[in-house]
Amino acid sequence: MSFIRRPIQAYQSWPKWARLAAPVIAVLIVVAAISTGASESGTQKSNGRVTAASSSTTTPATTAPPAAPSGSGSAMLARLRVAPEGPRTGYNRDLFPLWIDADHNGCDTRHEVLIAESTVPAQVGSGCSVSGEWFSAYDGVTTTNASSFDIDHMVPLAEAWDSGASGWDLNRRRDYANDLGYAGSLIAVSAASNRSKGDNDPAQWEPPRHDDWCQYATDWVSVKVRWDLSADQPEVNALRAALDTCNGTSSTATPPTSTSTTTTTATLPPARSGGSLTISALDCGGERVTVANGGPAPIDLTGWTIHDEGTKHTFSIPAGYALTPGSSVTVKSGGGAGPGELYWTGASVWNNDGDTAYLVNPGKATESTRSC
Repeated sequence: MSFIRRPIQAYQSWPKWARLAAPVIAVLIVVAAISTGASESGTQKSNGRVTAASSSTTTPATTAPPAAPSGSGSAMLARLRVAPEGPRTGYNRDLFPLWIDADHNGCDTRHEVLIAESTVPAQVGSGCSVSGEWFSAYDGVTTTNASSFDIDHMVPLAEAWDSGASGWDLNRRRDYANDLGYAGSLIAVSAASNRSKGDNDPAQWEPPRHDDWCQYATDWVSVKVRWDLSADQPEVNALRAALDTCNGTSSTATPPTSTSTTTTTATLPPARSGGSLTISALDCGGERVTVANGGPAPIDLTGWTIHDEGTKHTFSIPAGYALTPGSSVTVKSGGGAGPGELYWTGASVWNNDGDTAYLVNPGKATESTRSC
């Protein structure tokens, strides 16, 4: 037991003041040890700096994104899963969290799209304020005012919900709503064209700028394949018709030199007589042209177009749109369309005295004209 007695004997030989202070010192040593242990379990040292340790309750990581689509629009269409759409029961836009800053660089998804799609080098200021110039492929509008453009989900959130997203978890819906992995998923377009599109699919709405039909259909079907979303048969039919406009050439939409939907000013032939489909009214100040069916049978307007100044401005009536006998439709430009109207472009079209509207059939023959 000498290994015990020696410390005791040594302790008894200490001066009285040391024997009295020893218990206090022992307590302080124990407290310091406990404190040091707690501190080291909550901090880590890195390069000589003390930083907070990783928490065990971090936000779940973004799920692995789907593979980027590859191939032509027609090839994507062949891979599309065709099925009736489900009910929109339970849909709420808030179920798709947006906009997020996935890479934590201070710029959220909206700003990332604006930076990527500026037609001139984008300038990024404090708070990720973005300046640049943007072209809206839907309607040909160009702007330097970023706040006048929306970031459009190529396949709208509600459409995605109807096509399979209703069965996803919140993380996957968040990833879909902020998908920067495929350039066609999110695009910057004029607010007017985005709101005209709404939640509609290609059977219900197509870009008023005909030159974008190929790219629009290619991106739409690619997004659906990328995210394994289904499409109903009318949607597939409209996509196939729009993809037919690609004609084997590049489907990339290139900004024109002006906000007109085309740049040619070729003169159209005079109207034929006796047709049942006519331009029944042209309100240049109100930016409205009305097409009426005066015949005894319904008329499918797929492939029909309306022109101003020859072919300088061109509006393609959406595929599948039909007029019953005695009915009419008004095409609105220069601002948002009202109920029952079709939307052309955010730019004024019928703004000159003497403007003439041409109604042209799918065979490129002029059916009817009317001037301001």
